[in-house]
Amino acid sequence: HCSLLTAHCSLLTAHCSLLTSLHLGFNLSVDSSNLLAITEKFALPSPILSIERFGNGLINDTYLANATSRGSKAQFVFQRINHHVFREPTALMRNVERVCSHLHSRIGAENLDQPHRRSLTIVPTTRGVSFHRIPSFNGSSEAYWRCFHFIDGCTSHDVLDSPAMAYQAAHQFGEFQRLVADLDGERLTETIPDFHNTPKRFTALRAALVADPHGRVAGCEKEIRFAIENEAISHRLLSLHHRGLIPERITHNDTKVSNVLICDQSRKGICVVDLDTVMPGLSLYDFGDLMRTCISPVAEDSRDLDAIEVRLPMFEALAAGFLDAMHSVLTPEEIDNLAFSGILLSYELGLRFLTDHILGDTYFSAKHPEHNLHRARNQFALARKIQARESEMSNALRK
Repeated sequence: HCSLLTAHCSLLTAHCSLLTSLHLGFNLSVDSSNLLAITEKFALPSPILSIERFGNGLINDTYLANATSRGSKAQFVFQRINHHVFREPTALMRNVERVCSHLHSRIGAENLDQPHRRSLTIVPTTRGVSFHRIPSFNGSSEAYWRCFHFIDGCTSHDVLDSPAMAYQAAHQFGEFQRLVADLDGERLTETIPDFHNTPKRFTALRAALVADPHGRVAGCEKEIRFAIENEAISHRLLSLHHRGLIPERITHNDTKVSNVLICDQSRKGICVVDLDTVMPGLSLYDFGDLMRTCISPVAEDSRDLDAIEVRLPMFEALAAGFLDAMHSVLTPEEIDNLAFSGILLSYELGLRFLTDHILGDTYFSAKHPEHNLHRARNQFALARKIQARESEMSNALRK
C-alpha cells in the first residue's frame, strides 16, 4: 500500500540511489517510547492506539499509526524527514504544503470523483504548521516530522506489468503536471539543484576523467567514448528551453511507476505520491524518466545487455496516457521530443553512473567495484536502442 507514504526509494531507481548515497549516517531507528509523544504534536481526531514501522523506505523513517475516529478506523503515516539528504526541510515542506493545497483546490474545482484520495493530505501540527521540528539538545540530533492521511484502497506497484498500467502511470504524472501548472506565487524551491542539468553531468564526467583518483579510466574506454561522442544529446532540451520553445514547469522528478497509487477496484491511477522532489523542471524530464524505467524489461544494473529492448507497446501506452492528460498544455516541441526524452534521461543516468564509478562509488551505492560501471553500460545500451527506434516511436506518436 501507498509506497510514497513509505518513502519507498529503491536502489534500482536512479533518483533514490542518489538520495541513498547521501544518507550520511541518518539513523532510522527511533525509540518506540518517543513515537507516541511525537504523534501528540499533531492535530489528530483521536489518540493513536498503535504505531509500527511501515514499508521498506531507505531515506525517510516511516511509521503507520492506527486510531479510531467516530467509531471508524483511521490511519495516518508519520515520517521523519532525512534532513541530511534534504538539506532544507523547511523549504521542502513549504513546497509540499503549497502543492497539496493547490491540488485539492483544483481537484475540487474540476469536481473530480473521490477528491479525498486524489492528493496527499497533510495533517497539521497542533501549532497549525505542516511539520514538527525537534531541535538538537544535549547531544540528541535534530529531527523533522510530518504526518499524512493514509490513502486506503489502493496499491503502488514496483513492476510495470502491462500497457494498461503504463497508461495509468503516465496519465497520473501528466495529470499532476497539468493540475499544478497554474500554481501562483514564488518559484518552488529546488530541493536538489540542477538535478537534470545534463551538461553539468557531462562536465562532472570530464573532471572525473582528469582526476582518475582510483585508476579506473583505463577500464571503461568504450563507455567514455560513447559519452563523449554523444555530448550533443545533453544540450538539446535545454537549448529548446533557452529559445523559449519548451517552458519551465512544476515537475515531479521521481517518476517511477511505484509513485502512482492504483485503485484496487477500478485499476485506475488515483494519486501521485512522494512529493519531496517536486520542483521546477522540464516536463520531458518526467516523461523521459518514466519511459526510461518502464520501456525495457530488465533492471538498470543488469549485465545482460542483449536483454535490453524497447517495448513499443509500453511506449505507446505511456505516450497515450501522458498526452491524454497534457495535450492541452504541451507545446509542439515538447510533443516532438517525447521519444527523445527517453534517450536523454538514459544517457544522463549513464553519465552519472560512469562518473561515480571513476570517482570510487562515492555517490551511488555499489555492491561490488564494477557495479556502477555495469549500470552505466546498461543505460548507454538503452539509450542506443531507443535511438535506433526513435523514428518508429515518433511515427507512433503521430497516430
